[in-house]
Amino acid sequence: MRPHRTVPTGPFLEHRVAVRVRFQDVDALQVVWHGHYLGYFEAGREALGEEYGLGYRDVRAAGLVAPVVHAEVHYLQPARHGDELSVVARLHRHAGAVLDLSYEVRRHGDEALLATGRTRQVFTDAEGRLVLDPPALLRRFWEQWSDQLRDS
Repeated sequence: MRPHRTVPTGPFLEHRVAVRVRFQDVDALQVVWHGHYLGYFEAGREALGEEYGLGYRDVRAAGLVAPVVHAEVHYLQPARHGDELSVVARLHRHAGAVLDLSYEVRRHGDEALLATGRTRQVFTDAEGRLVLDPPALLRRFWEQWSDQLRDS
C-alpha cells in the first residue's frame, strides 16, 4: 500500500526522534491504538522545535500560542508493543502565520513505513485572537535556518 500524499512541497527542516511502543499504547488487538500516532507526531514536533529553537517555550515566551487546527494520519502497517519507532518530523516553510508539519513513522530495524500524516498549527495571542501575519518569532526563525532547508 502506498502512503496517501497530501504532504506540503517545498523547503523544510527535518528532525528524527526515537519512540518505544509501551504496553499501554496497544489495544485489544495487540496493535498500537490509532489515536497514539498523534502522540508520536507530537513527540517528533516537540523534538524538532527544541532542536531548532521553535519549541513551545519559545512560542510562549513570544506571547503566542500555536494550537493544532488540522491533523491527519494515514495508517499503513501496525506497530506492536516493544517496537522501537523512528518518527521523522518535517516543518515545511510557509509564507503565512502557520506551522505545516508532515510526519513519517517507521519501525526501527526494518524501516517499514507504518504511518504518515500532517498537522497544521496557527498562531494566536495570549487571549486567543488569531495572528494573521507571520509573527516576528517565525520570521526570525526562517531567516536563521534558511541555509539549512532541504527541498522536497
